[in-house]
Amino acid sequence: MPKLTLRLLQHSRRRELEEYLRLYSRCFNPDERVSPGVLRRVMVPSPTRVNLVHLFAAYLDGRLVGGACTLVLPAFRVVFGSYIFVDHALRGRGLSVRILRQVLREERRGPHGWNWRFYGEVTAASGERWHTLLARVGFRFLPALWPLVSYRNPGKVVAGRLCYFSYRKNPPPRFSQLALLLYIHALFYGPEATHRHLVPRLKDFVSLEAQ
Repeated sequence: MPKLTLRLLQHSRRRELEEYLRLYSRCFNPDERVSPGVLRRVMVPSPTRVNLVHLFAAYLDGRLVGGACTLVLPAFRVVFGSYIFVDHALRGRGLSVRILRQVLREERRGPHGWNWRFYGEVTAASGERWHTLLARVGFRFLPALWPLVSYRNPGKVVAGRLCYFSYRKNPPPRFSQLALLLYIHALFYGPEATHRHLVPRLKDFVSLEAQ
């Protein structure tokens, strides 16, 4: 089996980054993909940005074949996997799962210690096969609809599911899944979209009753 190598891209490696972003753009429809310009900007290290964006490029015998994009959230001790993609011509060969397993290993330890969970969002466009593979790797799916908002049409909600892979059994002190969900959704889609689409569904994800 050809060797698959995962490489964390640096913003200064412009040629590799642009090749990665071209492939990324071809692999997702406009509703689901964030602008490559946004990825170029947020992956540049900044003392004012507490969350780290990791762009992983996957090479098969030296050829770029896919990649992954993750967001590291040190305040919650979790990683959020936004995208995993493979060149259309090479799909159906198990590369997505190989990339996923390597990304999980890479993100196990964060800048402030061991991470607790790796979250991800999937859409219907991913297909039932991808859902099955995620479950086989060890991901668990939250049953409620995760309301992704189209990047092309902000008024459109894309049907999605939220899932997670547990690195450790117990959450970090003061962890709140309610706070995490609100934070992630507002970060990706904006506070207005979160208020409109996620807040009415929060009771489907977490208990809102006073303890």
